[in-house]
Amino acid sequence: MARQTRQQKRKTRNNILLSVFFMCVVIAGLGGGYWWSSQRKPGLDPVSLCPADGPLGQRVLLIDRTDPFNLAQKTSLDIFIKQLVEDTPPGYLLSVYVLGDDFKANTAPLFELCNPGDGQEQSQLTANLKALKQQYLKHFIEPMLAITQGMMESQPANESPILEMLQLVNLNSIQKQHVKGEVVLYVLSDMLQNSKALTMYGKPVSFEGYASGYSASKLFVNFNHVKVEIHLVNSSPRTLNPSLIDFWKAYFEKAGVKDLSFHALAG
Repeated sequence: MARQTRQQKRKTRNNILLSVFFMCVVIAGLGGGYWWSSQRKPGLDPVSLCPADGPLGQRVLLIDRTDPFNLAQKTSLDIFIKQLVEDTPPGYLLSVYVLGDDFKANTAPLFELCNPGDGQEQSQLTANLKALKQQYLKHFIEPMLAITQGMMESQPANESPILEMLQLVNLNSIQKQHVKGEVVLYVLSDMLQNSKALTMYGKPVSFEGYASGYSASKLFVNFNHVKVEIHLVNSSPRTLNPSLIDFWKAYFEKAGVKDLSFHALAG
């Protein structure tokens, strides 16, 4: 076998080095592609702005507009909503309902979108941070903050069907979405039920008396995995009656809530 000349050896060595170089490029490309795909988060649903595999949790807000808010209550409501928006984690669905005289006209949520996130936790190498920020402000923050407009101008309603609306909120958002993560329901109301099913504007009503009637069976709600926060709006001296709190404690206990708390809305 003939010996390789010095030039041939150099050529062979260069070919080997070139092959190693191209192999390194290919490996680096594959590794970079894997890193890129691992850093990119799954896309959002274009309609709901929720993660492709569904919301991570849910916040549901029910605002009682059957009585107009005074200035202090309106200010408190603005603060509450601003805090709620800020506290809703990215990927969580936020559903908002408004209770009016005709609850049948408000069966669909006034607002129902996931917090898409403002991009702060993402890298500019894998996401368009400017577009994410604009989407967050235009489609999530601004519509939510506009919800309280007109709250002071609304006229007192003839009825306040809170029980009926709680059932519809449960059916149309909580049960419909069936979110696997944490679900919290916030109710901003004086909690004074007034409809054909039950009125609290006459003699005191016990939950036991209501629960034994036909209306209770028609309006039964299952909140067995839901945390509930009641933020009482002081629109009448009846709101301060301890029997009112007792009624709703028994109601939500019967509904099997995960947790229940009462708070007073300033004003």
